[in-house]
Formats: sequence, C-alpha cells, structure tokens
Amino acid sequence: VLAQSLQLLKEDGRLAVITFHSLEDRIVKQTFSSAVNVDTADRRIPLLPEEIPISEYELINRKPVTADEKELEENRRSHSAKLRGIRRKSSWQSEKEKSEN
Repeated sequence: VLAQSLQLLKEDGRLAVITFHSLEDRIVKQTFSSAVNVDTADRRIPLLPEEIPISEYELINRKPVTADEKELEENRRSHSAKLRGIRRKSSWQSEKEKSEN
C-alpha cells in the first residue's frame, strides 16, 4: 500500500504515516528510504548532467516525530507512536536540480 500511495501522490503532495510497532516502522522507513535514494551510477563513469539520476521524493523529516513529555502524560498510548513523512517534489524543482548539476 505504501508503494502505491507514493505513486498516487501529485506534485508537492505529502504522505504521513503513523506507526505503533517497530516492525511497522521498519517497513515505512525502508519504503521511504528506497523512494528517496535512487540508484547511483559508478562514479568512475562520466555522465552528462541530464543523465544523473535524481529522486522525485524527499523526506519531510530525517528522524520520526515522537510524542513529547506533555503528550505522554496526557496519553500513555502515544509512547510508541512515530510519525514519518515524505513529499513528492514538484517538476520545476527537479528541473532546477538537474540544471544545477
């Protein structure tokens, strides 16, 4: 479902996922990581700027957002909750990155 929802995102669309178990969090983390990290070519091979692969996604935050102390006092079940987010870059931003490289 995560991979399909990433494909359905429009430009500048965002996807946020809350997980409550470590296995769920691992799946979300790996899915988001594979979407952000594109296959890189061998550095020894010369490439033109337009041939350099650029990811169309970026992480909203590097580390998951967790509940703070106040939230934990009010809601003990939020202890294990983690929020991760990813955003699909807009096409003009991707073109800008290509021209900079």
